[in-house]
Amino acid sequence: MALWVVLLLLGCSVYCTGLQNFVRVNLKNPVNTVHDEYLSVTIDSRTIKEDWAGCNFSAQRIITLAKGLAPAYLRLGGTDGDYLIFSPFGDKTTKRATLRDQVEDVHINFTMSGSQWDAVNQFVNTVGWKLVFALNEAMRNPWPHGEWDSTNAELLIDYTMMKGYHQIAWELGNEPGLFHKEFPLYTINITSQEIVNGFKKLKDLLIKKGYPNITIIGPDVTTSGIHGDLFRGFLKELQYSPNLLNAVTWHHYYGNSETMPLSDFTDVKVLDSFFSQVADILLLTSIYSYTGDLWLGETSSTYGGGAALLSSSFVSGFMWIDKLGIAAYHHKKVFRQDFVGRNYCLLDENAYPLPDYWLSVLYKRLVGIQVLYVEGALERGRQVRVYAHCAKSPYPKGSVVLIILNLFDTEAIITLTNDELINSDQDIYWLTPSPVTNITSQVVSLNGEPLNLINDVDIPVLKPLVISSSAEIKLPFRSFGFIVFKKANATACTT
Repeated sequence: MALWVVLLLLGCSVYCTGLQNFVRVNLKNPVNTVHDEYLSVTIDSRTIKEDWAGCNFSAQRIITLAKGLAPAYLRLGGTDGDYLIFSPFGDKTTKRATLRDQVEDVHINFTMSGSQWDAVNQFVNTVGWKLVFALNEAMRNPWPHGEWDSTNAELLIDYTMMKGYHQIAWELGNEPGLFHKEFPLYTINITSQEIVNGFKKLKDLLIKKGYPNITIIGPDVTTSGIHGDLFRGFLKELQYSPNLLNAVTWHHYYGNSETMPLSDFTDVKVLDSFFSQVADILLLTSIYSYTGDLWLGETSSTYGGGAALLSSSFVSGFMWIDKLGIAAYHHKKVFRQDFVGRNYCLLDENAYPLPDYWLSVLYKRLVGIQVLYVEGALERGRQVRVYAHCAKSPYPKGSVVLIILNLFDTEAIITLTNDELINSDQDIYWLTPSPVTNITSQVVSLNGEPLNLINDVDIPVLKPLVISSSAEIKLPFRSFGFIVFKKANATACTT
């Protein structure tokens, strides 16, 4: 057993080296309750254009790995979604006069066939997921400044109902505040009133068609869009139609894939920037009296596909686990970009799990829906970050799980101050890179043992290290993990 594992298990006195951090959790009442599908995933619309390149929905390994993240939503959306035209029979020559033909090589009108739509719907049904689909908001009549043209959306909805796909949540467009960049030849500047009108038209269409359990979410603004008039205007208009949406959605990335250095992935100031964005969202929703659900509808480390060799490595996990911890205080769902796809995906190009997949699977297995308040957890400048939830079954009611990351390049100590936690046995699931000094490794170890699929297909048993009660726990440098207190008997977790 590696030395760092022994140190982790033993606990230690205040004389051990490393910064000491006191942890106190409110175990009486949850501060928020997230959805069962809190950790969800995306596949970018460009993957449809590439005929599901890199994603064989019938491959047993992909099915098994997807089931490991259930229950979850799969969002199909992205920039290319506003170039997507549905054609049941896959007529690749389909064009619409109201759409631009081509501005650049990356973005061009393309067709999603009925068979492609069938494939993803059958997949989510097989693995226990649900689907979010972003309809093409760039369909305008007249082009480019008219109202949303719902003709093609109606064709898709009719096909969807005929096939019996009834668990789809609908979006309209992707990042409307960037339309002026995505359609530069047409200088589109969609207004907040036009966005709301589009959602009203979509809801009326779904009602007319008799689509069951209508779920509509949006507007999928970027962090830059939060500060503009578009999102403010949208929330203002939403005041007059409070039941229009089931959730307000926004997107977050820490920076540009082309320019973000390795050091930023563990930089406290960079991680803290998410606080500022969440605070802005909460302020605006408060100003405009929005009290409904918030979903972080698309997020990862860096925008533009992810930073090469970084967003797919162990170091990306610091951003991912921290964001999951922070967002749970105010959001109901968080969508990780991407399940498969580019540098920030959970599975590599051969559909093998990357470090953030293993982190996500552990989160799914251990972390329950009740969010517990940790004193100081929302303060800036923390090198050791701790979040808490009720633990998930099969752990007994009353169990608590701490989500912990240590950004120091040395060990750190956390000191528990709740007697309920101090007196409980602990199940430890700690993740480090393999080898332990290579923070950009694409191999991750659980409690010192590298994680690999069994027979190239199956997820191995993810065993904890079990230790007796202890007030102090020593954290290995630059690492993160989960500690379950199965005898905590927390009041917040007993109902």
